[in-house]
Amino acid sequence: MTLRKTLGFGDRVKKRKPASNNATSSPSTNSPWLSSLQVTKPTPSSSATKKTTTKPSTSTSTTSSPLPNAGPAQLTLPTTTLTIPLAHSLILDCMFTPLPERASGLSPAKIASILTFRDVLPHVVSTSHLQTLLPSPTAAEREIASLIHSGGAKRVVVPRKNGIGELLVLREDLEGLVRRSNGLDEATKDGYLQWLRGNPAAIVYAEDGEGGLDGRQVDALVRAGFLTAVNEGGRQTGVYARPAEKYAMLSLETVSRASAGTIEAVGGEGALFAAGGSGGKVGGGGGGKGGGCLRCTVPGAGAFLKLASGALEHLGVLLERTRHREMPESDLREKWDGGIAGDKEAFLAKKNRGEFAGILPGRTKKWKDFYGVSFDWVLREAVGAGLVEVFETHSVGRGVRLV
Repeated sequence: MTLRKTLGFGDRVKKRKPASNNATSSPSTNSPWLSSLQVTKPTPSSSATKKTTTKPSTSTSTTSSPLPNAGPAQLTLPTTTLTIPLAHSLILDCMFTPLPERASGLSPAKIASILTFRDVLPHVVSTSHLQTLLPSPTAAEREIASLIHSGGAKRVVVPRKNGIGELLVLREDLEGLVRRSNGLDEATKDGYLQWLRGNPAAIVYAEDGEGGLDGRQVDALVRAGFLTAVNEGGRQTGVYARPAEKYAMLSLETVSRASAGTIEAVGGEGALFAAGGSGGKVGGGGGGKGGGCLRCTVPGAGAFLKLASGALEHLGVLLERTRHREMPESDLREKWDGGIAGDKEAFLAKKNRGEFAGILPGRTKKWKDFYGVSFDWVLREAVGAGLVEVFETHSVGRGVRLV
């Protein structure tokens, strides 16, 4: 006899019947007040309707009015006794912004190139920039002329594509460049400095052919960058024209009469010179009697003009993107910096926490192409060049409008 039979169970194993819903349900769920409640599941349509009703409207008006113009604004410095040499040094001091401390996105090679470019850039300032700092442009020009005739500064005139660029370099800076030049011997340095002191207001070197230096020394000054050949008789449009346009300006009637295969068939020996270029006619010799002249210049003046022209062009592009070609000065400053500043308090708070806000400074055009040129320098340069005008708004500070 098995244990199951002894305890009164049969041999067959019975399966337990599944409990009904009423048996397994809690007694509290069958209460009348709970059964009266209707538990419904939210449908997608109801949730979407709820979201659309609670979401605020983000539509903005596409029309904007121009900034209120309350008169021109002055960019003069808060210095009562501002002289030309002091303004010259102030402009050079605020030309570039310091390098970012950390998280800048600048590679060591880029940092080295920026520092090298700043070091070799000559200490020159455009005369139009100086005029923006003084209350009267006429008074500024009078002081500049007085300083030049006294020998304290030198005016450098550089023909450019968009006009004539006038730069001002102080005497001690120019003499320092001449003394530190490795391509000049001591006799050439002394002779050129003597000529500079004797002709402080001269723009062209020895136009009459009597500069006191021989042809070899003049050639050395041209190679060193202190003199440059300029063709006075050529057309200015030909100087900056493309090579195809220079040859297209030749006389087709004269070329058609020449025999094929000769030099005359392509314009003759002085084709480039006749089209406005220097060619081989203006060489290193006396300078004034060969159909051209030698202008006084500063080594690196071309790099300075290229930097200034590129910065002004970029500033104009930023203003052209707006509806009325104008913008508050604070917004324009932020765009020039690449939008890395934003809210200063939030930016400094993230910086203290080791976080980064905005794009890396090294990725902006200010550092990639312009070596960290400051916004104040570019704005005053643009005002002096007649590219923009600055006006008071009495609501959002000063405004900048593209002329």
